[in-house]
Amino acid sequence: MDDAALPSITRADALFNDASDFADLVIRTADNVDFFVHKVLLSLKSPSSFFRHVLESSHHTEEKDGLPVLEVKEDSRMFRTVLLLCYPYDVPEIKTIEECFAVGVVLDKYCLDNGFERFIQAMLASPLMKQNALRIFGFAAAHGWKDLGEAAARNTLHMALDQEVEFDGLDSITAMQYLRLRDYRKRCGKAAQFESDPTLGEKMTWIAGKTSELLFLRSDLEEQTCRWCGKSLSCWMTTGDRIFRTHLWLADYVNTVKAEVLRQPESETALDENIIAQAVVKSISQCGHEEWTKIAASQIHQYATLLADEIERLIAQVSDEAAAAWFRLNDLPRCR
Repeated sequence: MDDAALPSITRADALFNDASDFADLVIRTADNVDFFVHKVLLSLKSPSSFFRHVLESSHHTEEKDGLPVLEVKEDSRMFRTVLLLCYPYDVPEIKTIEECFAVGVVLDKYCLDNGFERFIQAMLASPLMKQNALRIFGFAAAHGWKDLGEAAARNTLHMALDQEVEFDGLDSITAMQYLRLRDYRKRCGKAAQFESDPTLGEKMTWIAGKTSELLFLRSDLEEQTCRWCGKSLSCWMTTGDRIFRTHLWLADYVNTVKAEVLRQPESETALDENIIAQAVVKSISQCGHEEWTKIAASQIHQYATLLADEIERLIAQVSDEAAAAWFRLNDLPRCR
């Protein structure tokens, strides 16, 4: 073939264009762009790395500037993202769900474990996770990506999957995965329900050590009346070793959150503005003292934050068991 007819080969942009920068491998992409790379970074924490094994087997058929050349089927834009995930640089932004899937598949294909781990961490922090939770869950489950699939499942909790409505991404999961997600939601909702003692009211051991910050609580060692309005306090709870009393608005707030969490199991429910606003109004109707009206909103929000943290903890306990069930059919290692 005439040399003039051969496609031109160009060098990659900065970071991967310097043959003298201790590079020891050239990766040529499908669009004929050469990346000068360090093979040790492609093998870092990646014992099954494709590039480690192919070089050990001397499968390259060409050299450039004295370096072995390996051709890949991906284009330069894709492979640059893959390489940046393998290098100790800032993680590149992945803007679309399609790019997310494509990058993950390439990292998985070449068994670039260190890059794949950084990819997973980037996806966990990406807004794409919340926006495309169902699609990510289905794709991750199909590929055996346990950590990503588990996180995606957690991000479906804000969806009302118990209702017969159509969701974006629903067509990307199987019927079995859909049933497992619904079962997961039910278990999360049940796990987030507080155990009640019929004689001591609600068990709230999770506020132990923080009760001094919640001024609306009166301990069993104090008067059983409100510190502001002087009315009798008919709502009580235990932190394990102490009993506290307050007005009934707290029981109403907790019961409202419990009912909502059972339907839609996510910690943000405790911080819902409408639910908190209702609690504030009800609390002021039960204690209209000027001092309480000044701090009611901040005090209730402070309690709601503690409650949200507890709900998050309870739901997280369900995740490991659920992930084991979802991915039990994908127990083979990713790189095989």
